[in-house]
Amino acid sequence: MRKLKYKDIGLFKQIVGKGEYKGILFINVHYYRSGEFHEVHQHTDREEIFICFKGKGKIICNGVEEDFYEGEIAIFEPTEKHGFKADSENPFAYICIGVKI
Repeated sequence: MRKLKYKDIGLFKQIVGKGEYKGILFINVHYYRSGEFHEVHQHTDREEIFICFKGKGKIICNGVEEDFYEGEIAIFEPTEKHGFKADSENPFAYICIGVKI
């Protein structure tokens, strides 16, 4: 998993380069109420880019749990096992972009 913090990017940072992916499969918005979660799972056919835009949650990646804050971006490669949990006191929301590899 690659993780970027919005506040550390500065004025511009290219996250995905031209030709890096074959196309966008979907763009979803996920909202979680306090304490809700998304089961750990994996994909073999795509990478996923997550952009947290509200609240605080936890990322579980290959068995390791870490904080995921508003303004952070996480990119999961194929076969990386990943899931999410909302903070116990705050709602949590992100945009997920699925891209063909």
